[in-house]
Amino acid sequence: MAGDTACQKQLYLDYGPMIKGICTRYTADAEEAEDLFHDTFVFILVNFKNYKSITSLGAWLRRITINKAIDHYRQKARTKTTPIDDLDYEPGADVLHLNESLPMSKLVEFINGLPDKYRTAFNLYVIDEIEQDEIVKIMDETPTNVRTLIFRARSILQKKIRQYLNHEEYSI
Repeated sequence: MAGDTACQKQLYLDYGPMIKGICTRYTADAEEAEDLFHDTFVFILVNFKNYKSITSLGAWLRRITINKAIDHYRQKARTKTTPIDDLDYEPGADVLHLNESLPMSKLVEFINGLPDKYRTAFNLYVIDEIEQDEIVKIMDETPTNVRTLIFRARSILQKKIRQYLNHEEYSI
């Protein structure tokens, strides 16, 4: 694939949106997502020779993208830390039943607004369906911290969704 611009362009057209979507889920803003996307895509092009057709190309690209996003998270976490107890958290009900319609763009905005650790744990567990014991290894956290991160991410999202839906009700 190195040097074959037609193949590179086709890979970009076919899988770019999926890769960009994963990058967006794991970053705080569009600029950071774009940087991660470009870094990931370059990594894929350089390492395409290592692709083995025993897995689908999409699955291989997804796994690489998630791994690059986790590496990005780890690198960022080394330079900036926020104690969990210092974050704004309000305990609430563990379940939010949505009978109303919530635009997907709003949900993505809420998820992207989570603190880095919360967003990463939530994405790994809820979106990418990775088991908690694997998340413990990926994030280098204790099992209790991982459960707490996921719980608090859900609680924060529930609170934001409630506020959004209540605001929408009053504006009608």
